[in-house]
Amino acid sequence: MIISEIANGVEGCYIKSNKFKTSSISVNMFIPANEKAVSAYSLLYLILTDSTKDYPDYTSLNKALKNLYNASLFGGIQKFGDMRLVKFGISVLDDNFTLFGETISSKAADLLLGVIFNPLIENGKFNNRVFENNKRILIDQINAQINEKRGYAISNTEKAMFEGEPASIQNYGTVKTVESLTNEDIVAAHKYLLQNAFVRINVISQNKSEKVFDRFKEYFLPLSRNVEKKNFTCFHKTKGEVKHLEEKMNVTQGKLCLGFSFDIGETRQSVANAAVFVDVFGGGPYSKLFTNVREKQSLCYYCAARLNSKKGTFIVDSGILEENKQKAYDGILEQLEQIKSGNITEDEVNSSKIAIADTLGAYNDQTATLDSWYVLSTFNDGETIEDYTKLIKNVSVSDVIKIANSVKLDTVYFLGKAKEENND
Repeated sequence: MIISEIANGVEGCYIKSNKFKTSSISVNMFIPANEKAVSAYSLLYLILTDSTKDYPDYTSLNKALKNLYNASLFGGIQKFGDMRLVKFGISVLDDNFTLFGETISSKAADLLLGVIFNPLIENGKFNNRVFENNKRILIDQINAQINEKRGYAISNTEKAMFEGEPASIQNYGTVKTVESLTNEDIVAAHKYLLQNAFVRINVISQNKSEKVFDRFKEYFLPLSRNVEKKNFTCFHKTKGEVKHLEEKMNVTQGKLCLGFSFDIGETRQSVANAAVFVDVFGGGPYSKLFTNVREKQSLCYYCAARLNSKKGTFIVDSGILEENKQKAYDGILEQLEQIKSGNITEDEVNSSKIAIADTLGAYNDQTATLDSWYVLSTFNDGETIEDYTKLIKNVSVSDVIKIANSVKLDTVYFLGKAKEENND
């Protein structure tokens, strides 16, 4: 891995790999979040990947990708603590494997630059057809989130837990916010993003990246940018009493989510300690929640813990029968108390460390997962997968117990079945 400066607030990260026949270029833009901005950037992403000035419709853009040995665009918008990550990328056949020795990585970079910098703007506005079509698509995506009940429950737990913090804003904002967006709003969001986001450009290839980075330099250098490389995320701290929320809906299976905060610490070793604790508590089949709450007590269909290291929190989410709500709640907290009191073995911790190390190793198996790792490590001083794996292997039983004893319950969310109306 080699990190180099491209322009103010723009850095390039070259990851050399001989494992793949494809190369990957991703442009990762980190920007602080507010609700209108989240919706605006979500709509902007759809518009920019729909067409460009050179390719004014999806058909011509798709044809250009096919002419690059079936290259593919990828990306999206996602939470990154209190920030949002707006991502644009292209995956293309590596130059070493083209039929006639063509250098197509530069052409792929040019197409990606066209997507980001040369959108289909007419008279100071995005093409109205493109704007209105993608606005409808985004509204449909927001409305569709309720159909995946597990994700919906987790999202609502985060919304309640992070109330008043940028991390509470849901994936694409709200329908109301999207409906209020004007064409001028998206043009302004595009300009603001290019000038104010911190940008990490990842190149994964067998070949050197200088020519690709030079092309991006031509576009970024002329911009008026004064951007600091700063992670704007703040750890969440539990305040006052535990929040209890309940929602009723037409569901066949109840969803119980418990949101916790804990003292995750500032060092990367402390983050590794927290990761092992969360995995021992609710990760694989060796975890406390799986072996006890799910298997021995049969209180849930699934019961898992997921870490949000950027916010210093984790959420336990479970699918249960509604009549088991209190038992499942008690069972989850009981297993937490077991770890706090030291009822945890070396074998349990080692099982977790092996599983996490295996997962980390698998990041090297695809350009997409390798790229995602180096996006996650943007603000971690270029930490490699191997660096973090070593930290995981350093975690001890006492480290896990110490982390457990800093855990505080913050939010309890339950999605239950709505009562059927009696029409008699």
